[in-house]
Amino acid sequence: MTEPRGRKEAVPQADAGFDRELDVRSVGLFGVGLALVMIVLLAALWILLAHWKTRQTARDPRPSPLAEANAPRPPPEPRLQAAPVKDMDELRARETSTLTSYGWVDRQAGVARIPIDRAIDLLLASGLPAPRPEPTPAPQLKKTRRARGAS
Repeated sequence: MTEPRGRKEAVPQADAGFDRELDVRSVGLFGVGLALVMIVLLAALWILLAHWKTRQTARDPRPSPLAEANAPRPPPEPRLQAAPVKDMDELRARETSTLTSYGWVDRQAGVARIPIDRAIDLLLASGLPAPRPEPTPAPQLKKTRRARGAS
């Protein structure tokens, strides 16, 4: 719709995205002032904490000479492992060697060991032995109960 020619627009056009009531200089000065106050306060806090630390250190008593005399002694034997990772690697190497090589378990009795892969192959070829049949339990005779009062 068209407006009458004699009327002027009541609301002036504002620049897009800018508020004329906002004073950018004042906001910037406030931010700078706030940053300066924070820096001063943090510096004062740093100095105060350093002063308190030196005061506290000066107040601390000297360590007792008995503390040195009562130094911890090593525990009695048997002690824990000094290098458990190395010990575990050595154990695994021994176990792997035992499981993958031929050797005597008891030479006098003629008992030897073979590698586990070979033992599995032999077991697959020959099969497992059949289990022994379990003895069947003897049937138990049930006792008949007599009713009370019956003779």
